[in-house]
Amino acid sequence: MMARAGRDAGFTLLEVMVAFVIAALALGVLFDTGTGGWRNAWVADRASEALSRAQSHLAVVGHGLAVAATVQEGDDGHGFRWQLRIAPVQSAGRLTLYSVEVRETWSRGEGRTTQADEDNPRMIVLRTMRIGGAAGGGP
Repeated sequence: MMARAGRDAGFTLLEVMVAFVIAALALGVLFDTGTGGWRNAWVADRASEALSRAQSHLAVVGHGLAVAATVQEGDDGHGFRWQLRIAPVQSAGRLTLYSVEVRETWSRGEGRTTQADEDNPRMIVLRTMRIGGAAGGGP
C-alpha cells in the first residue's frame, strides 16, 4: 500500500508536458494581443499625422495658392507623400467652381519601405470645392 501512495504523489512527465504546452500557447496569445495593440496604435498615430498634413495642404488652397487647375505633388518627409489636384467643375461668368483633392500617402512599414508598401500604400483623401476666377486667378 505504501508503494502505491508514493506513485500517486507527483505529476507524470506527460502531465507536465501538457501543462507546458498550454502555458506556451497562452503566452503566445498574450504576446500576439500585445503586439497587435501596439501595431494598431502605431497605425492610428500615422493616420492622424497624415490627416493633419493633408489638412495643411488643403488650407493653402485659396489662401497661399491661387485656385486654378493644377496637379502638384511632393515629399512631406518621414515616409509621407502628398498630391494636390485642382480641376474646374463648372463656370458661371467670371467665376469657376473647382474640385480640390489632397491625397496623403505613407508606407505601411514601420520606418522600412518595401516593394509591397510602394505597390499598396496607406492613403487619406480629402475633397472639397473652392471658387476661383475663370482665368485661373483668385476671386
